[in-house]
Amino acid sequence: MSDSVLLAQQQMLLDGLFDSWPAVQASAALASQQAWPASQYQRGLQAYRSNATILAQRVLAAAFPTMRRLMGDESFDGLAAHFWRTNPPSKGDLAQWGEGLEGFLRAIPELMQHEAHLPDVAALEWALHAGLTAADSDSIDPVPLALIESDFPIVDLVGGKNFEDLSDIQPQRALVYRQGFKTSCISIPKDASL
Repeated sequence: MSDSVLLAQQQMLLDGLFDSWPAVQASAALASQQAWPASQYQRGLQAYRSNATILAQRVLAAAFPTMRRLMGDESFDGLAAHFWRTNPPSKGDLAQWGEGLEGFLRAIPELMQHEAHLPDVAALEWALHAGLTAADSDSIDPVPLALIESDFPIVDLVGGKNFEDLSDIQPQRALVYRQGFKTSCISIPKDASL
C-alpha cells in the first residue's frame, strides 16, 4: 500500500470520526477499501467515536473542573462531545486541547443569556491549565501569566465558592501567575498595575 493511499485512508477515518463527512459516505469509502463488510466497519467506526467522546469528556474535565461542577456532569459531557466534533484537537498532545472553549461558549446565545459567567470561568481555568506547562522561573517572585477581566466573581467560583445568585456579585479581575512550580490565581483591584 502506498503512502498516499494510507494517508487518504487515515484522513477518511478522521473525517468519519469528527463527522466532517456524512458517516455513510465515510463508511462506504473506507469499507470499500477493506477486507470486511461495511456493517463491520460501521460498528468499528462507532466504537472509535464512542471512545473519542469519552476521551474528550475526560480531557476537558481535567482542564475545566469548575466548569464541570457549575454545569453538572451531564451538561458538561454533552458540551465536551459537541466541542470535540466541532473543534477537534490540532495537536497530538490532548492536554493542549481546550483553548478555544471560551470563544465556543460565547457563540452560544442561550448560554450567554442564562449562564454568561461560564466563558469567563473557562478563560480563567484555561489560563491556570496552560500555566502548568509554563516555563519555571528562577525568581522567587511570582511571574504573571494572564489577566482576565470579568463581570463575575470568577476567582471565587474557581476557588470552589457557590453563589445562589450571580446578579448581585462584584466583578473580579483575575491574575494568573506562576511561582516556582505552582500556578495560582488571585483577585486584584481594577486599578492595580502589574
